[in-house]
Amino acid sequence: MEKELNDFLRKNEVVRWQGKPTDFQLLDSENKFRILRTWILTVAITTGLLMLYCSKNEEWSMGFIALTLAVAALIMVSPILERINLRKQKYWITDQRAIVMTKGKALYYMELSDVDDFQLVTDVAAQDCLVLGSELFGEVHKQLRWRACHPKIDVMTNDDQDCAAGLVFYCISNAEAAALILEQRNVKRSA
Repeated sequence: MEKELNDFLRKNEVVRWQGKPTDFQLLDSENKFRILRTWILTVAITTGLLMLYCSKNEEWSMGFIALTLAVAALIMVSPILERINLRKQKYWITDQRAIVMTKGKALYYMELSDVDDFQLVTDVAAQDCLVLGSELFGEVHKQLRWRACHPKIDVMTNDDQDCAAGLVFYCISNAEAAALILEQRNVKRSA
């Protein structure tokens, strides 16, 4: 077990399930169109913006051009960074909490008593994804990878920055086992 997790567990808290993302393609079936569309639009908009800027200004600001290209590069590389970050995540369900450890070893959790609903998403990634918290259900088909990298934190109502209002266990091979543990803890399952 991870040293970080051992330090994070409460006294007498027991791990009931653990998982991590299986290998998945950057351009898997459900994300391929979204990523390619983002890349094409980024190139088109950046090219158009720079052409317009250069045609309207005799003296070019290299700072503006560099900034525009840097923003475009960040947008283009973001799906690759998401994939790298997701592949290094780890997930646990204990007898008290659901826990995500990110690539940077940051730990986020949801008390099982606070998980109002969960959903097993089977049509977005190569493997099933487990979405905890009904607040995320509206985002599932639009930005599941992004939300898996960025647990939903409610800073207005919670001073505990590692306590999440929604978590995603992305592309896990044993999702049914995790769902079964949640059901045994009387967490409602959304269809």
